[in-house]
Amino acid sequence: MDSSEHSAPPRPTPEVGHRVEELLREQLEERGVNPRALLPEEISRGMECRIAPDNSMTYFWKGEAILHVTPEVRADSVLWRMFTRDDMPDMPSPDPADHV
Repeated sequence: MDSSEHSAPPRPTPEVGHRVEELLREQLEERGVNPRALLPEEISRGMECRIAPDNSMTYFWKGEAILHVTPEVRADSVLWRMFTRDDMPDMPSPDPADHV
C-alpha cells in the first residue's frame, strides 16, 4: 500500500447505505412522517446530508439532525458507527444558505 491509500477516507459500502436508508425511514416515522408517501421533491426540500472530510455524514430533516454516521478505522477494517437523534453527539443545525 502506498501512503495515498492510508490518507484516503473510507467509503461506505452498499450495506452501510442500506442501513442508513433504514434508519432514516425509522427516524422520519418517529416524527410522524410517512417516508413512502413523500414525493422526491419533498424529500429533496426536507433532507440534507453534510459530509465531513473523513466521510462521516450527518443527515438533517427540516433543520433537525436525525442521523450521524461516522467511520471508525481499525487496523484491517472500517466499522461504520451510526447514531440516531437520541444518542448522537450535539450537532449544529445546518445553515439554510448551504441547502441547495
